[in-house]
Amino acid sequence: MEREQLTVDVLFVGAGPANLAAAYRLAKILEGQNREAEIMIIEKGKQVGDHVLSGAIMDPRGMIDLFGPDWADECPVEAEVSNESVFYLTESKTVTFPVIPPTLRNHGNVIVSLSRVVAWMKEKVEEMGVMVAEAFPGAALLYDGDKVIGVRTQDMGLAKDGQPGPNFQPGTDIHAKITVLGEGSRGSLTKELVARLGLEGRNPQVYGTGCKEIWEIPEGRIEKGEVWHTAGWPLTNDQYGGSWVYALDERRVSVGFVTALDGGDPDLDPWEIFQTWKTHPVIKALLVDGTMVKAGAKTVPEGGYWSRPRSYGDGFLILGDSGSLLNIARLKGIHTAIKSGALAGDVCADALAAEDFSEARLAEYERLFDQSWLKKELWKTRNYRASFKSGFWWGGFTSTLSMFLGGRLFRDPVPLAPDHTHYQKRSWRKEPLVADGTLTFDKVTGVYHAGAVHEEQQPSHLLVADTDICRTRCAEEYGNPCESFCPAAVYEMASDGQGGRQLQINHSNCVHCKTCDIADPYALITWTTPADAGGPQYMGM
Repeated sequence: MEREQLTVDVLFVGAGPANLAAAYRLAKILEGQNREAEIMIIEKGKQVGDHVLSGAIMDPRGMIDLFGPDWADECPVEAEVSNESVFYLTESKTVTFPVIPPTLRNHGNVIVSLSRVVAWMKEKVEEMGVMVAEAFPGAALLYDGDKVIGVRTQDMGLAKDGQPGPNFQPGTDIHAKITVLGEGSRGSLTKELVARLGLEGRNPQVYGTGCKEIWEIPEGRIEKGEVWHTAGWPLTNDQYGGSWVYALDERRVSVGFVTALDGGDPDLDPWEIFQTWKTHPVIKALLVDGTMVKAGAKTVPEGGYWSRPRSYGDGFLILGDSGSLLNIARLKGIHTAIKSGALAGDVCADALAAEDFSEARLAEYERLFDQSWLKKELWKTRNYRASFKSGFWWGGFTSTLSMFLGGRLFRDPVPLAPDHTHYQKRSWRKEPLVADGTLTFDKVTGVYHAGAVHEEQQPSHLLVADTDICRTRCAEEYGNPCESFCPAAVYEMASDGQGGRQLQINHSNCVHCKTCDIADPYALITWTTPADAGGPQYMGM
C-alpha cells in the first residue's frame, strides 16, 4: 500500500497540556535563537480538547513557569478557589474534617475546564508556527531497530470487515527526529513502546477510573470557587477512591468520583459508585432540582514516582500522564504535565542544535527532571498510593506520617501489582442501582451526554484476543467483569441464539477512558485508535 510520507523535526503525539507546553517552549526557544524547525502535533480528537477530561483544580505553578505571571489574563479560568471542605461520608451521615489535610489545601489554585485550557494553548502554539493536525490518530510507532523514527497515523474509511471502504484513506507515515508521546493515561503507543523496550518503572502502573458530570443547579447552594472533597461511602475500607465538587460559578458545578481499579471485586462498577454517591443526603441536597448537562469518564494513573517508565530513549520522550507524573496525593497532574513539557522543550531544542537524537542526548530530560521542583514534589509523595494497600484508615495514617517526615517513612518503593491481578473469583452478581433519570443515570445516558460518536460501520477499535474465554472461563471465574467496569456499556454478554452467551462489543459507545485495557482479568482487551477519529466531545467539561 502506498502511503503519504511526511518529514518533520519534532512530532508530538497528543494535544494535551504536556505536549502543548513542550511545543510552545521549543518554538519559543527557537524563535529567540533565530532558528527554525518543523514542529507538528497530531491529535486523535476531531478538535483539540474533545478528548481531554479532568476535574479540575490547577496549581498555576506550571503555567507561571511557561507563560509568565500574567498567564491568566488570556487563559480561560472558571474560578479561583474561594473556600474548601473535606468530608468523610457514611451512608447517611457527613463528618467534616476539622483541618484540611495539607495535600488537599487549594489556596491560590484555580478551577478550570481543562478542555478549554488546551484549546487556548493550541492557539498559542499555532501563533508560534507549530502545525496542529486534528483528527489524526497515531496508530503505530515507526522504528529503525529500536530507534523511534516517527508514527503511522490511522487508516480511515475502513469497512466493518477491516477492508478498505469507498472512502478509504491510508494513514500517513510521519518521520521525525524526535517523537514525543503525551497521550495521557494508558496511551496506546506508549504502552507498546514501554513493552517493546522494557521501560517499565520499579512498580507497575495502577489506575483509577474517574467519572464526571457538569450540573446546572439552583442559585444560592454553593459559592463560586467553593471546593468539596469526600472520602468513605459508598466505598468500603479496602477500596481506594474519593470524590469532588467544584463550583465553577453559583449555578454550575463539576462533580465526580474516582474509583481505584485494584479493589479485587469483579463487580466493581465506577459509574455505579459515582451515581450511588450522588444519593448521599449532602450531595443530593446540592443537586436536587438541577440538570445534568455533560458527562464523561477517564482513567487516572495513580502509581506516581515509582511507576514512572524510563521516559527517554533513541528518538523519543514520554511526558505527562503517559510518564506517570500525576501527584495522586494532591489530586493534581496538570501543572506537573506542563512542567514536564517545558523540560522536554529545552531538551528538544538542545538536541536539534547538536543534531543528536540518541538516547544519551535525550537522557538530558531525566537530568533536568531531577533538578526541578517536579521531581521534589513527586518524590515526597512517592509511596502515597501504595500506602493504601492495607485499607483506607491505615493508608491515611501512614501516608500522612510519611509526608510529614518528608517521604522518609518508606524510602524504597512499596510494591504494587497490576490492577487486574487483584480479582477475587466469585460467581454471583450484586443487584445493580436502578437509575431514576433525574439524579442518577444509566451508562447509556452518560454516553449520550459525553457526546460519544463513532461510525458503527467500521471495525471495532477494541480488540479482544480470545472471545471464547469471555463466555467460558471468565464467565465462570469472575462473572464477566467487563460488563461492570466499563462506564460506557461497551461490553455486553448477549444471547448467541443457541441458549448460550457471547461477547457483544458496542464500540460506538466508547468514551476512550481505557478502563477495559487495564481491568480485563486476562489482559485480552487492547484499546486502539478508531478508524474514524471518533470518540467523546468533552469541550467545556
